[in-house]
Amino acid sequence: MKPTGKQISDLQKRISRARTKRNLSYADLAKMANVHASQVSRICAGDFKTISNNVVQICKILKVKVPRLEEENDMDTEWAKAHASLRRIWDETPEGAATIRRVLDAIADLRTSRPTNDA
Repeated sequence: MKPTGKQISDLQKRISRARTKRNLSYADLAKMANVHASQVSRICAGDFKTISNNVVQICKILKVKVPRLEEENDMDTEWAKAHASLRRIWDETPEGAATIRRVLDAIADLRTSRPTNDA
């Protein structure tokens, strides 16, 4: 899901205020967030289309809340429910997303490795 232009603009303003308040250069923020300085510069300027891992990392360092994005209207009902469950358990950090992904991968591995009952 992509943020709206207004969401990007609002997020860019909050990122900019937080970076200024903490007196951090792009290089400082890049080092702290483990994001390339050129990406930090682009994100701080609002030059992004999705809430990527890099955007989340910068927001996490600056303690800026990442906006919740609206669900896609044409999403399958059951997938929308699964997606809502994922959003409830995600703590909005890259580490949390990685943990959820590992759990889901483990479930997928269990489903694909089931023995068949060929008698």
